Amino acid sequence: MRVLTPVVVNLGIWDYGVAYKLFSHIQVRVEAWQNPWSDVAGNGYQIAQSLFAICTWGITGIGLTRGYATSIPVVERDFIFAAICEEFGSIFAIGLLAIFILILLEGARGALENRSRFLTLLCAGFTALLAFQTFLIIGGVTKFIPLTGVTLPFISYGGTSIVISYI
Repeated sequence: MRVLTPVVVNLGIWDYGVAYKLFSHIQVRVEAWQNPWSDVAGNGYQIAQSLFAICTWGITGIGLTRGYATSIPVVERDFIFAAICEEFGSIFAIGLLAIFILILLEGARGALENRSRFLTLLCAGFTALLAFQTFLIIGGVTKFIPLTGVTLPFISYGGTSIVISYI
């Protein structure tokens, strides 16, 4: 089996290639990301069910509480975007992405218009945090990048995530 090691800046001992070799859970996530269909009943089950949920009901979705999102393990935290796509459709998912983009643009505007350097950096940092977290979870659910297990800001279940997102 051929392993793809990402090309990154050398971070010393925590280099991603080293982390891939040291931690078995990273290997499992990368293998499930590369080919979830090779082990659909095992490690690839979550991502395969997510892709089925996103693609099955098309543009309009099946309707609220009518989907089979409960077949995806940990759907309320890690895979809420797949459940949204299944129940509300692709149009709603694109609208949700548009809302996140508007939040990020508003955060960037706030950072640029602020006169205090500290508040500018604080606003830019929180905006970058939300952007990165949104990219990680939506990219992982849609099989664009390996899944990381972070929550979708303002939407996923999790008290700490909601509180930090609102701050």
